[in-house]
Amino acid sequence: MRKMIWIFAIVCTVISISLADDEPTVGIVSHRELQAIDSNGKGTYEATDKVVVEGIVLNAPEMILNPTPGLGFMGGQWQIYIQGEGEDHAGTAVWYGQYYNRVGGSGEYTNQELIEEMCRINTDPDTGYIFNPGDRVRVTGWYKFYGGKMNINEKHVAGSQYDFSIELIKPAVGLPTPESITLEGLKHADNSFIYDPNRLYGCEYYQGCLVRIEGVKIDDPQSWGPDQTLTVSDSSGRNFQVKLGIGRGFLRYSAPTGWIDVIGIFDQEAPGSGPYNIGYRVWVPNYDGNGLVLTDRGYQRGNLPGDINGDYSVDLLDLAELSENWLRSVPGLIDCL
Repeated sequence: MRKMIWIFAIVCTVISISLADDEPTVGIVSHRELQAIDSNGKGTYEATDKVVVEGIVLNAPEMILNPTPGLGFMGGQWQIYIQGEGEDHAGTAVWYGQYYNRVGGSGEYTNQELIEEMCRINTDPDTGYIFNPGDRVRVTGWYKFYGGKMNINEKHVAGSQYDFSIELIKPAVGLPTPESITLEGLKHADNSFIYDPNRLYGCEYYQGCLVRIEGVKIDDPQSWGPDQTLTVSDSSGRNFQVKLGIGRGFLRYSAPTGWIDVIGIFDQEAPGSGPYNIGYRVWVPNYDGNGLVLTDRGYQRGNLPGDINGDYSVDLLDLAELSENWLRSVPGLIDCL
């Protein structure tokens, strides 16, 4: 009997050690560490299974990807960018999708499951506070390399074991000051991307950060609209892509004309199979109609209650937009109340 107890204890110990070995490792890392790349632009970080990063939220997720469940090829999607602070000069995209099995992943979420998950990641677990651009947060999760950058996500697997979490550190600290750059700092004279695998200059240096591209004009205003891509160029002939978000400002206002600045999130969407040193762009979530800078600064002067389209007057045009959006809601926000 004593021998059987001894054998049982050994088996339990082995099982316990095995389970402990299966627990994912977690490391607190800087954005620069997480976004490290090799000479070909492929991500190199693999020190831990999961990571913890901290920084400033740069965008509202529903301004760049549509969270509506069941919509399109990937279903509802969600994405924010977190920018590091101080010497941590880099940023990381945090992404979530509904139909992972359509992109080589595993499983999918029902519409209700997706809404519940978005409610979870849109709010601080301790306070219920809804995250906004300018908040300082802590993100803990798995990571996956795609499109030239390391993303925090669920590794394209639907299941609670791959959930990421977001915690509030301090609300409303403010957005980082956009770094001013010109296309000369992003492209060579032959219009090819300036690429440094050490990420000390050129496109990789700015990836994941809020930037201000100065002195450009829109080459193709006919492409203006939500979820479209524009090309801007400078006086030397260098050009660059600007991805427009899905904010209503791209419907309310015409494209700015003449020489302008562009403020947005420096992003990369390289081909899935490489090469990984191309596909750089700036993502502008929304537009406030100011005419000189392609950016969104939130509410403008003269913010009258009911002035939906921001033209300093409450009239039938506002009623028309209200009617168009009557009973619409933002999934993952209204459903959390």
